[in-house]
Amino acid sequence: MRWYHGIHSLVIQGLTSRPRPEAIPADEAFLSVSEGQKAGGEVVVTFYNSESEARADAQALGLREKVLCLVHGGQKLLVFDHADAPDAGVQVPAGGLEMGETPAEAAVRELWEESGLTLSNPHFLAAYRWEAQFPERFTRQVCYAFAFAAPDGVAPTWIQHADGHRFAFRWADLNRPELDWEMDAALAHLHSFLAQSAEPHDSHPLNRSLAHD
Repeated sequence: MRWYHGIHSLVIQGLTSRPRPEAIPADEAFLSVSEGQKAGGEVVVTFYNSESEARADAQALGLREKVLCLVHGGQKLLVFDHADAPDAGVQVPAGGLEMGETPAEAAVRELWEESGLTLSNPHFLAAYRWEAQFPERFTRQVCYAFAFAAPDGVAPTWIQHADGHRFAFRWADLNRPELDWEMDAALAHLHSFLAQSAEPHDSHPLNRSLAHD
């Protein structure tokens, strides 16, 4: 992983990553993703050193800011599929910041709006710029990933109506959630955070309950 002006960057290729070549400018370095990458295209993920650095960059470049909510319970991660659009891919609750919101406030709101879960104390994991060149468009946005601890008693599956869609929520294997788009970029940070937790993952109620489904 190489550093660019205080920011470290990597190119996501399917489920793997590798450093960006020094000979290619940071804003122009693109490598083709694997055929398994959702929608096809070229993707670059640039991690910031801090949330404040990410916010400053977003403001300077006029980029959209987005939060991602990684709700974990033991070795499980909360994900959803679009019940009416299965080709939309596997996702986690996420959405853009509203005027005057902090990323943490937006994460709490988006999680409630899309899943119905009211959780507090989001843990900041990472901030990164996601740049994707697809055949029909170029996308660039700044993302903030937050971890939420799943409370006891959360259902194994449910349907949530949000934004005119039906989201089919379920618990995926934390090690292989098969997320699409930019949503898996912060998984390594989530694993690192959970590795510091004192609670054995196998003892979490979600692991016990889902093991008997």
